[in-house]
Amino acid sequence: MSAAIQALIEAMQRRDVPAVAQQVNGLAPSERSKVLTPALEHLAEVDPASAQWFVRYLMDPRAKAQLQEGILKAAQEYLQEAGFVEGTDYEIKGGVLSISRKALPYAAPDDDPFGQLLLAECCELRD
Repeated sequence: MSAAIQALIEAMQRRDVPAVAQQVNGLAPSERSKVLTPALEHLAEVDPASAQWFVRYLMDPRAKAQLQEGILKAAQEYLQEAGFVEGTDYEIKGGVLSISRKALPYAAPDDDPFGQLLLAECCELRD
């Protein structure tokens, strides 16, 4: 793991907004995802609350919207593959996945903690 990724992880775990901003803003825009993505993937596994904090409060709204769009599309594909029916077991409206408890475990793979975390940010559980 690079020093930049490690420093960003540590700043996120401390919830240190100026340090996170310094780590991210010090990078060229084309380099940001090369540091942010591995840092968030690592935190999603070892410290989900810190990853969630970043996604919720500090992530650029456009980037967050793109991630949510991608994760919702993937969730829809996973749910359809598992035999769940849109409109009955789940529905996507206004960037929110409304999903039944029965279908929830099938919306993201078990081996993708970051995907599960992102899904939780745009998911509404229903009975």
